[in-house]
Amino acid sequence: MIQDPSLIVYEDVEGAPVRIGETVKIVSASSDGTLSRLFLGRTGVVVSLVFDDPAVQYPEDPLIQIRVEGVGEDLFFAEELELAPEWARRRISELRQSVRAAERRDPERMP
Repeated sequence: MIQDPSLIVYEDVEGAPVRIGETVKIVSASSDGTLSRLFLGRTGVVVSLVFDDPAVQYPEDPLIQIRVEGVGEDLFFAEELELAPEWARRRISELRQSVRAAERRDPERMP
């Protein structure tokens, strides 16, 4: 039996370059060509931190799993991401709160 030493974390890690739930923009193509062009220039949300080699990567150098609405999820290096400006994060947060409030008021209308 082969054991996978990877560590996938779904909560904030002290010393990591991003926080779970933060809004980021995918800004640069990987030099090795592994970054999908579908994600380039889009804004997404941090959903997890992946440490393929925890002994070396933890906590400062995780792969960062990002969810982009309408595109999907993928893993990125910290240098491929840019934090969204504060005004954008605030606007997205307000939008999420209004959607949640609408779901609570009328749960039968939501899919």
